[in-house]
Amino acid sequence: MKNYIKNKKGNFFTLSGISIVIKDKLQFELDLEDLSTILDRFPKRFLKLVDYVIFGEFEFLIKQNYNAAFKDGAIYVSSIQEGNASVIDDIVHEIGHAVEENHWNEIYSDLQVEREFLKKRMLLHVELEKNGFRYSSIAMSKVEYDKHLDKFFYQVVGYPMLTVFSQGIFFSPYAATSLREYFANGFEAFYYHRDEYLSKVSPVLYQKIEELEEND
Repeated sequence: MKNYIKNKKGNFFTLSGISIVIKDKLQFELDLEDLSTILDRFPKRFLKLVDYVIFGEFEFLIKQNYNAAFKDGAIYVSSIQEGNASVIDDIVHEIGHAVEENHWNEIYSDLQVEREFLKKRMLLHVELEKNGFRYSSIAMSKVEYDKHLDKFFYQVVGYPMLTVFSQGIFFSPYAATSLREYFANGFEAFYYHRDEYLSKVSPVLYQKIEELEEND
């Protein structure tokens, strides 16, 4: 029988070596069995980078309109979400950011992932312009997060249309947001979705994640 936690507050327990804290009442069913199964897919050294996963209502998440964030060794997850699948997706994504922070040189020092990302950005830029969406090519050629570009993707183009334009370029439209999100989105595809499409659409990124795992 699946082990669910629903509408609970004040729980503290451990899964796969990570302390799970439920600070505020959950507005969804948290499936511990599914979460544990996903966590067990990771090399143990990846999980050691995360001390806590904390569920709650956090002002900094609400202010930035985030569902989750990795900060100071902990993953903070909003307790108000649609369901278990999206929550686990968020946790895997943030583990990706933890791995990225701790293996920055291994991931980026040879510039291969960055070059792959920028090539894709330029391909997306061409697709957007062909369909009447114009944006600065200089801004599109920067790898850092840009709130104005994010707003352009989200509010002007819209994710349904961006999904269409990014087909065959990015694994998902959110990967186009920045270099860091490109990595975390690919990490999520590799460990959670188990989607071989990542190896076809982002072969350099896929190989880099494989190398990180093999170096365990």
